[in-house]
Amino acid sequence: FFSFLAGAMLPLLFLFFVGLEVGAGHPGLSLERFRGHLRCPYASVWLEHGPERAVDKLGLRQQVTWPQHRRLIEDVTWGSCTFVNSFSQQETCMEFRGAAWTDASAKARCDKAFMNVAGTLVKGGACTSSQAGGWCEVQQGAERTLMEVAANMDCAQLTSACVQWSQGTFVAAGSCASKDTTPPITTTTAMPSNGAVANCTIAPGPIGAAHQLAASPGYKFDCKGTPAEKSPYMWPLRWAADVESRSMRFGSDVVQYEAKGRVWYRLDNNWKRYDIYYQNGTQRAIGQAPCSSGDQAGTFSCNREPRNLTVLHRGSRMVFLDYVDGNITNCTWTDLSIIGNVRPDWFMDKRGDSTDVQYLGDQHVYYLGQPRLVKQWRKMDFANQYFTMSMQANPGADGVHWPLILNIPGEGFGDDSLQHYSNHQLLDDSHDALFLVDEAYMAVHGNGSCPQIMSDGPDGPPTGQTEHIPSNLEREAVSWRSIQHTLSPVWKELIEEEPKCAPETNVIEVAKGVTAEVCYNVTAAALSVAVTMDMAGVTEQVWMAVQFRDTDECLMTPRGGGDGEVIFAHASEGFAYTVHHGPLQASLKRFDATAASKFMEGLQALDSANGYSGGAVEYAGGKGTLRFTRAFATQPQALHMSYALGSTKAVGYHKSRGCFSVPAVRQCGAPVRVTAAESNFQKPMDLDNAWGSGALHVIPHRLSLVLALSVWIMALMVR
Repeated sequence: FFSFLAGAMLPLLFLFFVGLEVGAGHPGLSLERFRGHLRCPYASVWLEHGPERAVDKLGLRQQVTWPQHRRLIEDVTWGSCTFVNSFSQQETCMEFRGAAWTDASAKARCDKAFMNVAGTLVKGGACTSSQAGGWCEVQQGAERTLMEVAANMDCAQLTSACVQWSQGTFVAAGSCASKDTTPPITTTTAMPSNGAVANCTIAPGPIGAAHQLAASPGYKFDCKGTPAEKSPYMWPLRWAADVESRSMRFGSDVVQYEAKGRVWYRLDNNWKRYDIYYQNGTQRAIGQAPCSSGDQAGTFSCNREPRNLTVLHRGSRMVFLDYVDGNITNCTWTDLSIIGNVRPDWFMDKRGDSTDVQYLGDQHVYYLGQPRLVKQWRKMDFANQYFTMSMQANPGADGVHWPLILNIPGEGFGDDSLQHYSNHQLLDDSHDALFLVDEAYMAVHGNGSCPQIMSDGPDGPPTGQTEHIPSNLEREAVSWRSIQHTLSPVWKELIEEEPKCAPETNVIEVAKGVTAEVCYNVTAAALSVAVTMDMAGVTEQVWMAVQFRDTDECLMTPRGGGDGEVIFAHASEGFAYTVHHGPLQASLKRFDATAASKFMEGLQALDSANGYSGGAVEYAGGKGTLRFTRAFATQPQALHMSYALGSTKAVGYHKSRGCFSVPAVRQCGAPVRVTAAESNFQKPMDLDNAWGSGALHVIPHRLSLVLALSVWIMALMVR
């Protein structure tokens, strides 16, 4: 979401628009500074080059129309392009189909088959495989990539990967030709078996914590299988309201910035419009509207003054319009790729990654000078900060529980803000023209009158590199409880209990399927560590890892630079593991073909590492336990640690990962009970591509369905 959009402002995900300019002679959109908050394998490509150029560089160019329909391409195959996926090291084949392909266009495409890796072009060639499960078609079928069924990739998962990550159409073939390819319900609502994008589909990974998938035709009140199905307290699908927002610095109640406007939503169409007619002060935030160079007051600051601005968001398209005397004077747009609009139940559940929710119940508040009873939810974001959404408890004559107040954190880069909605209005089809004013403008002035914003920025990520700006809305372990309660009439929700420790042990339940036993052996003057991870369904010898961190910040490498350290278990034959120790280089945070080999070369046997011994991996009952000891002259007071479980034998994507703290290390054999609050088990971790990709967070996250399909993985995190 966008702080300037004054809608659902869950900044789990963001696209940075400070300093947006258009034209070849301008710096353009710089996203690189935000790599630290991207939970996708190719974050560095998205951020360095912007969404549009990243699509080209990843070989994923496509034009998506809303809604998306498949057009049959003439049954003519120009040829094939075979290349090695530089991440998975697997051979991949795609075909060029239709009469539009020429020798030149096919060569140009194959020369940049994947991450600028050139493929082998064969005119008249075709892609074949004994494990073929189907094709992922893009460009309305002009380009299709062969997808194979594997041990961790069934037909339904192939469909889901193609539709979600490539916004393509899955065409079953081979072993999937006679099977139901409807993917299982995970963080997204299931897709139809024909590969079309369904209503209620949310974006993958952390994006889905608040966003619809851009290709989704929209959300519904009764999205099947969702925690808030038919809840009267989700946002209306079609509504408008006046919005007033004020921002305050940390430790101060003085207003730093204020804005007024009106917002319109057609969430059933995946549409939004926001008009800003007043803004004043210095806005410090990530994900704000374009700021001219003369008004910039710092990396994340912009001096604002009264100005008429309209922002439109339809599917993946975001449009910026400037007005003078009621007339549009400037129009630009950008492509948000898979990022759609807010889902109306964003604040009520914990779908998606790096997030959590806490239902607070009823509260009397002052709203526009009058007392109102509200129901409140707190939603945690990637920065370990939280939003508070206050919904009208007692509906008026219209029977609607309206959004009234939204408290928004600064996420470590800006100021907190408080937002009020008033003069609410229900919308119908007669209001559709309000969302399409850019099309009306271009119909008169031509398509060239609204150019696309492009970029090729070089700046680096902020997380771990810049000073953290504190927020008054930081999650406090002592007060946070994970409570998903949506008041849905369909579901009976169970309030989750705190993680428990086994009696008479030092075992911490870190996450579902992951426990850590950490204690101090006084006699040996050593710390004993055993981290157990659920490996049910694992068909090969995946790697395991445990990391010590110097602070409670969930960073892969230390703030300001330098390497981390990791205990890394790697399998040889069967489930026979060897345990190593070595540096965790910052190069693993981004896609780098040499990073994995450099990491492996830097490892040494654990017993050879200073202070470490007893490394071993035990496998039994579908669980793997990594054990080791580390010398400590005295009993440590507290420890900050991380874990990760690979998805394959090779260094790459995680199957699960997380970070946790041991607040008080006890002596071995002494009973201890550690609660959720004490273990800080919800804190997300900025890892970018730690041990391959993604950000460590303790909420387990399963992405096995896309592990063999990294060519389709491109999730840009926007705010």
